[in-house]
Amino acid sequence: MDSYERVITALNLKEPDRVPIFELLIHPKIINEILPGATYEEFVEKMDIDIPITSTPSSLYRREKIGKDLIKTEWGEIRKLTGEVVPVVIESPIKSEKDLKEYKAPDPEDPYRYYQLQRLVKRFKGKRAIAMHLHDGFSYPCYLMGMENLLMNIILKPEFVKKLVKIAVEHTKIIIKKAISLGADIIVFGDDYASTEGLLFSPQHFKEIFLPALKELVEVVKEEGGYAIKHTDGNINEILDMLVSSGIDGIHPLDPIAGMDIKKVKEKYGK
Repeated sequence: MDSYERVITALNLKEPDRVPIFELLIHPKIINEILPGATYEEFVEKMDIDIPITSTPSSLYRREKIGKDLIKTEWGEIRKLTGEVVPVVIESPIKSEKDLKEYKAPDPEDPYRYYQLQRLVKRFKGKRAIAMHLHDGFSYPCYLMGMENLLMNIILKPEFVKKLVKIAVEHTKIIIKKAISLGADIIVFGDDYASTEGLLFSPQHFKEIFLPALKELVEVVKEEGGYAIKHTDGNINEILDMLVSSGIDGIHPLDPIAGMDIKKVKEKYGK
């Protein structure tokens, strides 16, 4: 089997010649240490990574430098550059319902969003299964309101939070359609729902607010002919049934440090 056949066989719940390999994000510093001067595409080929994937969703958006270590993104949040791949959000644009009424999300069809995907398609289409890394319904609301405020408002103002989730979903739906039309085989939804200790919200709030968003986006992926993989770190045992019910084709990463047992998950959900 080649890489493409291996991945598609696995996602169709059949047995490939070996377990397909991919990583959600590989820091450029790591690539350079292993293969000095190599591009991500060259690294994928040298390491025989089965699923080349676009980098973090935050890289899809233009950024403006507003200080020595500060940038402002198209979503309106201010981030601090730390030397890591993902700058840290330190200020969010939506602090009230008035801010939400005046807010406009970035244009999902801006060609800037698709440059990296197009490079991967040009190099790997038909040879490796190409993935685009996007957000579902949790991370963009976190950026827009700040995680602490978002988690409090899940309880205090759930309808307000649902409006933020809707902005995220409508934006991402358009990107999914465009990405698959350009040649993406897989959409990987990268929002983390949990820490090592457990969920960031209750299972009930997940069911009411974030699961419908995930289901809606997975449905778009399937309608467009793609596969959907859900990434989330942390202990997600309490919501595994719901995640499976969303229609995803795979889950990543099942972190043993967080109490996730890949063997038990396989036994329960492998079919």
